[in-house]
Amino acid sequence: MFNEYEVYQMMKLRKEDVERNAQNAWKLNQLQQDFFFDKLVKNLKSRPKSPLVNTNCNCVCCC
Repeated sequence: MFNEYEVYQMMKLRKEDVERNAQNAWKLNQLQQDFFFDKLVKNLKSRPKSPLVNTNCNCVCCC
């Protein structure tokens, strides 16, 4: 079984781990945002270009 000191040490290590993760949470959030925007830009760049519309089609709508 565990004695009181071992339990205290485990609780202390767990607390330090939680605090370290909390301090680094903003980095993970920023990384996720950067990944999202990079993926969005990549998808927009790989999208096929829209066909060009002839502006002078010699119809009544053209002036």
